[in-house]
Amino acid sequence: MTVITLAATGTRACQVLDGAQVTDVLWLAAVADDRLEHISIRCSPGRLHLGIFTAAPPEAVAGAAALGICRRALAMSPLLRDWSVHAVRPE
Repeated sequence: MTVITLAATGTRACQVLDGAQVTDVLWLAAVADDRLEHISIRCSPGRLHLGIFTAAPPEAVAGAAALGICRRALAMSPLLRDWSVHAVRPE
């Protein structure tokens, strides 16, 4: 599992997003090579805490896959405009 925190900037800094919508965006951003299995999410004002499980061993590959999913989601989704990767931590 890789834990990734996304942070909002600007006018979205106090916004709390709908976790189900964010999960859908992340699934849409995933590609087959990511080997995505599960996403858990906790939303708070200006922060999204994601737990992304992939079947990609070893840990470095799984982390890169999770980060790639997040970066594609940030690039493609109006919902995530003004959000960025704040922290990445393998678990």
